[in-house]
Amino acid sequence: MFNKFESDLDDDRKPGWLELFYDLAAVAALAASNDSFIANPSATTSLFAVLCLATLYSIWLLTTLIHNRFAIEGVAYRILLLIQMSGILLTAISVNEGNLIGWQGGLIGLGFVLITISGMYALARIQVGQSVPGLKIAISSPLIGALFCFAGTLLSEDMLFSVITLSLVVTMAPILISFLHHAGGNFPLHTDHLSERLGLLFIVAVGETFSHLVVVLTSSTQGADYRFFFLLLIFSFALAISYFDGVFGKRKPAHPRLWRITVFANFILLFGITAASDVIAKFASTDTGTAQANSAGLFAIAIVLLLIGLTILEVITNGCFVFLTWVQLVFIAAVVVFGVRAIVNGDLQTRTGIFLLAITFISWLLLRVALTSKALRQEANSN
Repeated sequence: MFNKFESDLDDDRKPGWLELFYDLAAVAALAASNDSFIANPSATTSLFAVLCLATLYSIWLLTTLIHNRFAIEGVAYRILLLIQMSGILLTAISVNEGNLIGWQGGLIGLGFVLITISGMYALARIQVGQSVPGLKIAISSPLIGALFCFAGTLLSEDMLFSVITLSLVVTMAPILISFLHHAGGNFPLHTDHLSERLGLLFIVAVGETFSHLVVVLTSSTQGADYRFFFLLLIFSFALAISYFDGVFGKRKPAHPRLWRITVFANFILLFGITAASDVIAKFASTDTGTAQANSAGLFAIAIVLLLIGLTILEVITNGCFVFLTWVQLVFIAAVVVFGVRAIVNGDLQTRTGIFLLAITFISWLLLRVALTSKALRQEANSN
């Protein structure tokens, strides 16, 4: 079942079908937590949605890094992966109210997910057949996080947010600080593989926006505003063009030591995509009450998150600030001002404001990609 091996430093690691299959659980979990926020949008549910997304992203990252550094395989691993996928889905189901799985069931599901992560790292230790610095911490910290989840079922529901946060911190912090600090030697991080997996997760998030749009319009009773229908499609496509052609399509990859910043930037992007697409999809329906007075402000915050995420990726890819980066920072400041005004004055023309801001954002993204591509062509011709 297990074969000892040593990782090749020049190994061109590619995501396999098993990793892509695993992403299906992430799609469903993202949709479930997102629908919970849409059903009852508020400051509390938005904060909880961020926590759910952070938890899902952390679990996805830890599982992806096992493939990245060790490429473990075997029947035992696949069984753990299926158990983990089941736990992710059950936890996501528990987020929504009015179902048969309560919040205690969600915590138990999350606890078993963390146990499977510990088991995967234990299998990696068996498979590589040698000591890897920090690997013991990667095995033990998820178990501690699982214990917090199980203990949380004995507390009140009011402590749910704190329990999940604490479980996430005690799981992730030791791994990020210790285990991944030693990501070198015979088992390094493969940055190309990690970038490709992050790109696939980005596509997963965009795909979920289309699903949400279809659900909103299917349940609509008064009709659809097809301006916003097509706006969401163009918005998502422009964002994908900017992500792949404007960041990772540049002249050189980011420095391997900056991978943590790359991961953080992608998390910001995921939250921005989810929030922005939710607002646009909501306005694609003309049902009374679907539009909130502060929707324009929330949409502006989502745009700011997208711009911040893209800016971070651009800076660590280029290794410096370029002129257009500074212009983008000015754009971010302007959107912040617009968002604050929209939130304070909830009676502003919400629909018009969202439409114009989306068009401006799309135009900026396409302009950035066009100018970047032109600069790269000129540089190639000069060489």
